[in-house]
Amino acid sequence: MKQSADRSAGGAVEARSLLIGVALLGVAWWFRGVLMLAFASVLIAVTLDALAGLLTRAVRLPRPAALALVVLLVLGFVAGALALFGWRIADQFDEILARTQSSAAALAATLKEHEWTRELLARLSGARIDGATMQIAPTLATTLGALGQDAAYAAIVVASGVFLAIQPRRHLDGALALVPARHRDAAIAFVRRAGEVLRKWLVSRLIVMLAIGVLSSLGLWLLHIPGALALGLTGGLLTFIPLIGALLAAVPAILVALAQSPAEAVYVALMYWAVHFVEGTFITPYVQDEEVDLPPVLTMYSALLAALVFGAVGVLLSSPIALLAILGLKMFYLREPTTTWTGSQQSSNFKLHSRD
Repeated sequence: MKQSADRSAGGAVEARSLLIGVALLGVAWWFRGVLMLAFASVLIAVTLDALAGLLTRAVRLPRPAALALVVLLVLGFVAGALALFGWRIADQFDEILARTQSSAAALAATLKEHEWTRELLARLSGARIDGATMQIAPTLATTLGALGQDAAYAAIVVASGVFLAIQPRRHLDGALALVPARHRDAAIAFVRRAGEVLRKWLVSRLIVMLAIGVLSSLGLWLLHIPGALALGLTGGLLTFIPLIGALLAAVPAILVALAQSPAEAVYVALMYWAVHFVEGTFITPYVQDEEVDLPPVLTMYSALLAALVFGAVGVLLSSPIALLAILGLKMFYLREPTTTWTGSQQSSNFKLHSRD
């Protein structure tokens, strides 16, 4: 009789846990956009924490002072770069835009010289030019409104990342309070390991972005392409986007070169191929740990899945999301020995710091 009652009570607890889990998944799905912004804040916090850890070990500063110094240095670097190169980059972007429009117009004129391309363009247009012109003003207003909203979101993400880096224990305690007590140790181990994985991935991506930005700018400058600095900077930043970032970075540079001559466009395309060949063959294998090396097929499908579920922001964050998903499978499903934590492993930068 007692055993039957215990089984009934256990079944009731399991059913309640299942209902709570389903409800939490529903809430997470409903607020998935907000969760993506929160995850971006976590990435910023991990980056700041890693830089503060390097500074603490280098000059033996207390962590709060090191973190404050890192934030000031990052803000100072951005402000200094804008002050020194902002006007030049803005002028180069204006020149790039003008040359890109000229190249696009020349390409359209060339296509219209042939009957089959004229028919293809007519089918692809799908609307009259005058009707499209009437939509320019509302489209521009919508675009400007979206940019303002994105700027506000970006400010919230950055500020949240800074506060999360300042007091990680306070925020993690609140999140871990939602985990049942019997699973809390495993959750803490996952958080610590996830911080280490994200730190390795971020460091490798920043190095690759810097290398591609420098090499692309140098290559464009050697080819005498106008706006080399702005195009190289854009190429480095777009490398953060998995797979398609390299293609998006090459398109404007090729169009600018096309305004000079078709041969210049070919040279620029070959230069971008050479830069990414060097990056993929020498730079990435050297700076990227095996633990954060995603196979190309997995990278493609994780980006596609993230785009379907989370939209454009999901594509930007698809690689770290995939890395954490793989880590979760290893720790909780495959039961690999990554859950065993030694003293050296617990020294991860983004660890649970005690309150001051």
